Amino acid sequence: MYSHCADVTSALRLFHAMPRPNLVSWTTLISGLAQNSMHGDALAAFAQNSGLAPTQFALSSAARAAAALAAPLPGAQLHCVGVRIGFDSELFVASNLADMYFKSGLLAEACRVFDEMPHKDAVAWTAMIDGYAKNGSLEKAALAFRAMKREGLVGADQHVFCSVLSASGGLKDAWLGRTIHSSVMKAGFELEVAVRNALTDMYAKAADMEDAAHVLRIDPEGWTVVSATSLIDGYIENERVEEALRMFIELRRQGVEPNEFTFSSMIKGCAMQALLEQGAQLHAQVIKKNIISDSFVGSTLLDMYGKCGLISFSIQLFNEIEHHTDIAWNALINVLAQHGHGKEAVQAFDRMTSSGIRPNHITFVSLLTACRYSGLVDEGLKYFNSMKDAYGIEPKEEHYSCIIDMYGRAGRLDEAEKFIHEMPVKPNAYGWCSLLGACRMRGNKELGEVAAKNIMELEPDNTGVHVSLSGIYASLGQWEDVKAVRKLMRDSRIKKLPGFSWVDANNKTHVFASEDWSHPQQEKIYKKLEELYERIKEEGYVPDTRFLPCNLDDAAKERILRYHSERIAVAFALISMPATKPIIVKKNLRICVDCHSALKFISKVESRDIIVRDNSRFHHFGKGRCSCEDYW
Repeated sequence: MYSHCADVTSALRLFHAMPRPNLVSWTTLISGLAQNSMHGDALAAFAQNSGLAPTQFALSSAARAAAALAAPLPGAQLHCVGVRIGFDSELFVASNLADMYFKSGLLAEACRVFDEMPHKDAVAWTAMIDGYAKNGSLEKAALAFRAMKREGLVGADQHVFCSVLSASGGLKDAWLGRTIHSSVMKAGFELEVAVRNALTDMYAKAADMEDAAHVLRIDPEGWTVVSATSLIDGYIENERVEEALRMFIELRRQGVEPNEFTFSSMIKGCAMQALLEQGAQLHAQVIKKNIISDSFVGSTLLDMYGKCGLISFSIQLFNEIEHHTDIAWNALINVLAQHGHGKEAVQAFDRMTSSGIRPNHITFVSLLTACRYSGLVDEGLKYFNSMKDAYGIEPKEEHYSCIIDMYGRAGRLDEAEKFIHEMPVKPNAYGWCSLLGACRMRGNKELGEVAAKNIMELEPDNTGVHVSLSGIYASLGQWEDVKAVRKLMRDSRIKKLPGFSWVDANNKTHVFASEDWSHPQQEKIYKKLEELYERIKEEGYVPDTRFLPCNLDDAAKERILRYHSERIAVAFALISMPATKPIIVKKNLRICVDCHSALKFISKVESRDIIVRDNSRFHHFGKGRCSCEDYW
């Protein structure tokens, strides 16, 4: 009675006052401790029996405690006791033993216990399916569910459905999810809150946002923060940020308070599209709800400000996080890398390891990115080699691609080519694109053609490869080859990806293309552009027309460069934004060499800070210099 009423202190006091505890009282104590989450005490009580042979109920409760602690050593000892006294195939004992092995990551032992069970009920199947799902064996979880249905001896309950739906979501298999959904409807569990949450999460992870939204709205009164957050996260993962924002507003209208996971997803969406205003509003709400100290929320805010160009805010937020987890450290190193602060990123990594936090694959991608963006080739190679030697981490494709890019940016193309031939895995498209970009900058036609050929095989629809290849030919004055590439693009119906730049001003996003004449303020913008062109030429600006893939005279080439989208966006910002506010321009392609040079001069003559986020990194222009130190 005391145990069921969660008064464990009274239960223990009464047990110890008993002159002769018997098997029933001892079993009741173990069960009560396990039910009240005092798992260590339950195992200790089981071990302190006075020569009493445990019942299957005592053994089952002790096995449940070992499962909750994910403790394989005492769990295996309990298994041995079960084998010795003949309870190892008892339904409740075996189910909890299988659950214990699964939670300890010992899948083979769990399967062996499960297979040896003469009869299986919903609890046993749930342990099996949930164990597979939580250990990443998602296909096996789905197969186990099918086997359970095929056996036809037990009916699935909501716990089974939640486990298999989790596996289906992890597989991103909408077809499998729909078959499970039909079983849910037949079993009458569709309105169960936990099952609806699992269905919403499954459809969202499978990128079927329409069905995910439909499940959420089945019961207008049944909105929960879990299901709404799953839907919001699905919109974010599918880059449908505006719909995520609308769902967040609807969530508040329904009277459901967002939690730290909701805010993390929303802030992540703002980071993806560099929505500074919305991200700052979410930051204010996080402070108001007093969850700013949450490590995950703090890390996503850190990342958001970094991706919006405000690195000082990111560093400040990192310093305000109470407990620095690996997520926080990874976010800081990545932000420093994207802004070209290579040495600071290396120092942050050293501080991370010194504090006892173990780096992972993501850490090294960010660290190697920092080294390649800052020309720290020797340091990058040292950390790359330490991955396996010091941390037991096997490098993946993305790590090898970082090294290829690092060699390429440093102009060490021969070493990049040698590294590719010695790699244990074949380079991915990103690795070859990095090499092609380096060949374009260095005018290496032969190696560039090799890289281009491999990219076309891996990504036939990649339009950038043709543009880069024609840029190499143009820089060498080989106009016949430029024509040949253009003909290939026409014949293959490949269109060059247009470049766009956008800037936020007056609560609105303004998007510009090259030679864009559509903006309502076009006259003022182009007047400003002409003024800037004359002023920066007086300061020493010389147009760089080397990589324009067109055989025109210099004046025509200069005109094309003058009206690139990033320059138009900057000119608009200069006439629309207060002088105290930094100009932050986002671009879908890499900033060109000439615009990079021009923006340095513009920042000088206008005495303004200009931040450009292109598709690979940030450039902070100020006083005639760029944060990348012209190494990009």
